[in-house]
Amino acid sequence: MEKKDSIFSYDFQEVLETAACYRAWEPFQKKGYDPNETRMTDILECWTGENGPALGLIGIPFDSAVFGRKGAKGGPKKIRDSIRYFKAYDWEQDFWFGNQKIFDFGDLIFETESVEVAHEEICYVLEKIASKEFSIITLGGDHSIAYPIVKGIFQAHKNKKIGLINIDAHLDVREIIDGKISSGTPFRRLIDNGIIEGKNFVEIGIRNFANAKKYRQFVENAGGSIYTIELIRKLGLDVVISNAIQHISDGIDVTYLSVDMDSLDQIYAPGVSAPTPDGLNPHQILKIIQRVMTETNLIGMDLVELNPLYDTADTTAINAANFLVQFASSYFLKRRKI
Repeated sequence: MEKKDSIFSYDFQEVLETAACYRAWEPFQKKGYDPNETRMTDILECWTGENGPALGLIGIPFDSAVFGRKGAKGGPKKIRDSIRYFKAYDWEQDFWFGNQKIFDFGDLIFETESVEVAHEEICYVLEKIASKEFSIITLGGDHSIAYPIVKGIFQAHKNKKIGLINIDAHLDVREIIDGKISSGTPFRRLIDNGIIEGKNFVEIGIRNFANAKKYRQFVENAGGSIYTIELIRKLGLDVVISNAIQHISDGIDVTYLSVDMDSLDQIYAPGVSAPTPDGLNPHQILKIIQRVMTETNLIGMDLVELNPLYDTADTTAINAANFLVQFASSYFLKRRKI
């Protein structure tokens, strides 16, 4: 039962046995009444020990690193609830994937509000899942969790080089001041600790009046690439995606995508920790996900900073669920072509 490389004394299976996935599914979440439809909830299955290659889903209801308005810990449940609106059929690709499975590892249940302790637990569990050859969709939770997620994947893949795209209104490379890790520090920590290289780091969707000059300089000095909303308008999204993929692909083995829901314009995402106007629209993010999956070795994505306490008509949650479905469809389509 004791895990040698952590302060925790539990094993992987013990952690997951407490997961929300193992609760009884509500009747509306499973089989529909129309035999001609396959809903996304029909292809979700609780993980029972299977190995990959496969697609996995895990929730991390943690928001103790948010210094502003809290509530993001309710994100995983809201996104799962919103999956029921979607079908396992990609109209644009004429691709039905209702015969596939997404293995749900449930939600990590935390008994601590300590950011450091929670991050160690997240890192441990994500390393275990990734080592079983799962590509992982992680539902947050605040953006601080991107650090232990990527670190866990890095360790599972035996220190392979990772290229990372962050879709966000904010750079999230803040300094750790007075020892306080926040939702704004994950990518600085990843770069400073050598888990990703600055030259393989791209920020897309960065907003005007939402970031400090010093942090812009940090990303640029590290060799990272920043695409603001204005630059996306000037160059066009297709060019930006192509440039971003080229930037993160230099000498890397795998890629990772982090999606902060506040990257969306506030009209599409009222329910986030830090709503910001003049942002991306859902179609743009869907396109980024589809192309990055198709054109790189994408092994994971997080959806973070959904705050259901401030959402309106589940607008933000449904957009997040749509991003999850796009990731899944693109993953299954790519595997079919391999």
